[in-house]
Amino acid sequence: MELFFRDKKVFITGGSRGIGKKICELFLENGAEVYSPSRKELDLSDRGSIREYLTEHSDISPNIFIHCAGLNKLAGIDELSESVLDEVFQVNYFSATELLKAFVPRMKEEKKGKILFISSLYSIVSKERRIAYSSSKNALTGLAKTLAIELAPYNVLVNLVAPGYVMTDMTRKNLSDGEIDEIKRMIPTGRFQTEEDIANAVAFLCSDLNQSITGQLVAVDGGLLCK
Repeated sequence: MELFFRDKKVFITGGSRGIGKKICELFLENGAEVYSPSRKELDLSDRGSIREYLTEHSDISPNIFIHCAGLNKLAGIDELSESVLDEVFQVNYFSATELLKAFVPRMKEEKKGKILFISSLYSIVSKERRIAYSSSKNALTGLAKTLAIELAPYNVLVNLVAPGYVMTDMTRKNLSDGEIDEIKRMIPTGRFQTEEDIANAVAFLCSDLNQSITGQLVAVDGGLLCK
């Protein structure tokens, strides 16, 4: 896929581990110039840190923006605090809007660009104690659909990818073999998704192959949501 990313500048949040790291690796392997600041460089939970980063790096003008960073703090309605809501929404939603306010003007000027949010199945279905997380991911859906309309005249496409069950080191640590087998039986394709599965979907949506898909949430879940 090098042909599609050789001249691309990609900005990725949450690129230090997991899915974000795999996305970074895929773009780098295929010729892109990748910016993926560490938390020390850019603390998405701190609006001051975001403003400072953008001021110090005003020369960065990506034509692909991928928001992969995410925070999930569990709390039911009777234990939900303002601080939990504030922190989860700041990392999952508000940080993306702040960065895009800086990056979108150049995309509009150049009349090209791709914006991709890593969403979650919990933006479609949910589970107890996921109020802050599900709400923030639903907010991203609203943001993506609105931006898709606003930016379509400038040839900037905006989408979301919702990973299904992904086999990560954390998954292996937190789930027993029996639990993993039970989840596999729930998935029509019979297997967990890999980080590479998610990265490949992101790469396609952000590549020059995609000229028309915008405002869409693509679930990479092995058919789980069909059941």
